[in-house]
Amino acid sequence: MNIPKSDGLLSVVLPSEIPSSASSQQLFINQDQQDEEASDCPLLTPSPPPPAVQINNSLESAPIYRPLEGVPLEMITTPTLENINEEDGLNAFMNLVNSSCKPLHDEPSSRDPMVESSTSGSSSDTNEPVCAQLLTQLNTAYQHLAPDAQALFYNQENGGKPPLVGIQLVVPKSPKDYRFMKWNWPLIRKTCFWSLMSVLAGCTALVIGVLATMPKRCDPKVEWWQGNVFYEIFPASFQDSSKGGDGIGDLRGITMRLDYLKRLGVRGIRLNSIFPAPHYPEYYSDVSNMTDINVNLGTLKDFEKLVHEIHRRNMSLILDLLLYPYVKTLEGEEMATMINPNKTDKVIRERRALTKDSILEDVVLQSTQPGSIQKVQETLSMVSSTLEPFEEPRALPVSSDLIGNDHPISLAIKTWLGRGVDGFYLKGLERYVHENNFPSILSHWKSLLGPRKILICHLDALNAAMHFDSSRNAILTRIDLIDVALRVSNGTEDIKAQVESITKGILFEKASYPWVHWSIGGVDFRRIASSINVKNASMAVSLLALMLPGTPSIFYGDEKGILDCECEDHQDLAHLHNLAPMYWEKKDGLDDKFTSVGVTAWLPEASKPLETSLIDTIAEMIKLRSDTPPIYVKAIAKDNGIIANCDIRYTKDEIIVIERWYPRRNSYVFVANLGNESKSKDLSSLYYGGHVVVGPANRLKQDVFFKELNVPPGEAFIIKLDK
Repeated sequence: MNIPKSDGLLSVVLPSEIPSSASSQQLFINQDQQDEEASDCPLLTPSPPPPAVQINNSLESAPIYRPLEGVPLEMITTPTLENINEEDGLNAFMNLVNSSCKPLHDEPSSRDPMVESSTSGSSSDTNEPVCAQLLTQLNTAYQHLAPDAQALFYNQENGGKPPLVGIQLVVPKSPKDYRFMKWNWPLIRKTCFWSLMSVLAGCTALVIGVLATMPKRCDPKVEWWQGNVFYEIFPASFQDSSKGGDGIGDLRGITMRLDYLKRLGVRGIRLNSIFPAPHYPEYYSDVSNMTDINVNLGTLKDFEKLVHEIHRRNMSLILDLLLYPYVKTLEGEEMATMINPNKTDKVIRERRALTKDSILEDVVLQSTQPGSIQKVQETLSMVSSTLEPFEEPRALPVSSDLIGNDHPISLAIKTWLGRGVDGFYLKGLERYVHENNFPSILSHWKSLLGPRKILICHLDALNAAMHFDSSRNAILTRIDLIDVALRVSNGTEDIKAQVESITKGILFEKASYPWVHWSIGGVDFRRIASSINVKNASMAVSLLALMLPGTPSIFYGDEKGILDCECEDHQDLAHLHNLAPMYWEKKDGLDDKFTSVGVTAWLPEASKPLETSLIDTIAEMIKLRSDTPPIYVKAIAKDNGIIANCDIRYTKDEIIVIERWYPRRNSYVFVANLGNESKSKDLSSLYYGGHVVVGPANRLKQDVFFKELNVPPGEAFIIKLDK
């Protein structure tokens, strides 16, 4: 039986006729449809189920012929239906089936080369199961009843044998060689493996790097002048570095004490005045030149050394620029070559004990031009009225070319910026806000600074500019810090009124407006320890300033609690009694004296401060402030507005309670007793409790409950509230 096939297919040819014995016929009849469907060979096509026909012929012993060879097989016992379930019945039946699968020699081998080439199998191959032979040798013949002969086979009247037909199995011929089989699969596997490992290692390293560099807390960022602590120094009273010198502090002395300021936690150092003045330091404000350094303080080289050491410690330097009376107006400016006659006359008469002739000569030489007789007479008349209130001297007309880069203040700003200064305090700016060119001049000064350089002015300048819109807007947009002098001698109720006037005022209307520069002490005010007769008062009030929103400032010595200089021998310098030389201890490093042994200071040195329980609390509070957003942040954006995150919750009986809060953070509460008696209060209506993070050693890290809060006189501490 020949069926055309494609060249790409293999074929298996089965004989068209295979004679079988009666026993084999009976075997085919009794093999039901289930056995055929359960065949192990997937190439057998199931035949339709045979009709229910009574078969008379039973399985019996009969010779089995080899149709291809024409030679009868040996007589063997043929399994019947009765003995197929016996012990050897199944084996005999499988032998019978296997014996019928023989190579067919009646078909010409030329039908398919594959068949011809595979007919020489060994005898062991012919004994394998049918499925194994079909899967391993494609030329093996398999006999099957022809579908059209099945009806004749089951027809009882037809005693003839049903014809058997050969079935040609067509199998697609597989290609001899696939291209991918030539690839270097070991190398490909290794490459893929190590590439995957590299990607995984890179991803792991990336995740670790992100986690390592990720900030532990999401704190708001501020500029270096926002929220940090400033330290105000009067240079002549901080440290005298000279050996056997004049007893006046100098720039080298400040450089010697920078490590003390660094340990304290200071970020900005502010120097009151370092400019030449005829009678420095008694009358340091009588500035004659703003581009040079007073000879009593050192040289420009000393200043450069100071700036270098300050920057090396990540601190900044701010200079006070005494605008008035150095500059009379911004429209027609002149440098104040004429010294204040009242102050100068007083110095010369009482402090220097000079003769009247030398006084007049000194004043005339410094205040007039040669040949100007009229000006000499005016000066003499002003000197004679020393007891009269001070009157502003008359300004002389000057060319308008001084405005802009030629302005004396502009020249001073550019000069000191070139020497490394980081900002300027414009003292006396309130005297110029009414002038027409004030906004343009202030904008020009700000443009000279560049990035990360600041301007500071007093609150009086903003208050004076409220009547001039352009001047007010210039201050709010060009000034970085507004200095607010906080007076604490009038009680806690007055402190609350001062603080709330600022936190609820114009400075907190917009986030871009200047920050508040809180000053408790200064060159123009008495020492805190002298104005409040309470033990620990100086440090308690300093802690209060560090608790307020903005940039607090500490006046030198207030962190120790030094007092004013109350000395009868220097009553003529009463306005300088708050500038007593600094008190140093051995633990501060270097020498424990302001001057070297045998040298008399220009003012009597400060005596040892009163004993206090708040020692070292200033440094602890500064550290807490630098790390705690509820304290160093100025305000909170809430309800489309800016709200100061500071509430003064209690101010009765000289007890003051200030709370600083921030969203999703613990709140901090400042408690201080500015009275002379111990107080016990029930503040449970405000808070429940917390633990002390800054305060006296006997309270530090202890739990505090506001149900019974005991505060000794002059004591202050910071409580971290429980959530």
